[in-house]
Amino acid sequence: MCTTAIAIGVATGLMGAVQSIAGYQAQSQAARASEQAYQQQRNLNQEAANRAYQQTQLKMKGEMEKASQQAEQGLVRRLQAQGTTLSAGRSGQSIGGLLADAERVEGRDLGALGMNLAYAQQDYFFGMENIYTQQKSADVSAASQRVAAPSAGGLVLGLAGSALSGVSAGMALTAPSAGGGGGGGSSGGVSGGYDTTLPDYGQYTPPAYGT
Repeated sequence: MCTTAIAIGVATGLMGAVQSIAGYQAQSQAARASEQAYQQQRNLNQEAANRAYQQTQLKMKGEMEKASQQAEQGLVRRLQAQGTTLSAGRSGQSIGGLLADAERVEGRDLGALGMNLAYAQQDYFFGMENIYTQQKSADVSAASQRVAAPSAGGLVLGLAGSALSGVSAGMALTAPSAGGGGGGGSSGGVSGGYDTTLPDYGQYTPPAYGT
């Protein structure tokens, strides 16, 4: 009986240990796969952000080139207007006013171009910040899907718990001591240590009621 209990206890402990090791390996594999997926998603997020950065920069570059071309066109118009005024042969204060008018028109156009360019720059900075925020948000979302790697301490505790479970299972199947000391079964009693002999109350003597 004792040998069987020990065998069952050992088997119980081994089964628990195998389950603990298998669970640790499965969690470790899941954690590695999760980390790989997380790094891949981060790379994808970075690539998407880079494309968005490039598109925003190209848009801003286009606005600046457009403003530069319009400024040059304004300069050409002013020079043409002033040239026309000078070629007309006018003199006196009137010619000075006409030349000043051409400069005022150019200044007004340059002011409008500067205002439009300032709005474009503001949109550019807002766009770049929004791209950065979206990238970080995507990284945080990917990080929340990561599976934590199991600790070696948890495995040790699991193995220790399996050993204790095996010991407990073996002890539960071990028969308790019958007690009563050695020696074979005595006559008039049941073997196993339980005494069923009736106590001796002496011989019963009936009372005398006379002759």
